[in-house]
Amino acid sequence: MASHGAIISLAAVILAARPAAADVLAGSYGNGVGCAGVRLGYQDSDDYVVLTADGVETYGSGCEFAQRLTTMPGTQLLNSTCFAEGEEGTTTDVVKVVNKREDGFFVTIPGLDEIGPLKSCS
Repeated sequence: MASHGAIISLAAVILAARPAAADVLAGSYGNGVGCAGVRLGYQDSDDYVVLTADGVETYGSGCEFAQRLTTMPGTQLLNSTCFAEGEEGTTTDVVKVVNKREDGFFVTIPGLDEIGPLKSCS
């Protein structure tokens, strides 16, 4: 029988393995080109944008969500590791994801214009 400490450790590993935005984002969200790319399995346009519980991805850049920092109604701040095409290495940024309900999701990455609306791809 597993010890109490082992069970707690396993539970911590399982929770840590969940995407940072898993409680907020179920499925894929994107613009028209992004959702088409999700269905086809590849991206072929500079207009490609997809948002999931794991992160946000555009044609030449993206951010992987590492940790949810705050949870406010409709707004999430996520500590993220970001990359950009043509740039060396990655940066750590706080990405803001806002759920404007019927208007879709909007994403703000520091230094860039707001991305959205992103609607469900299902």
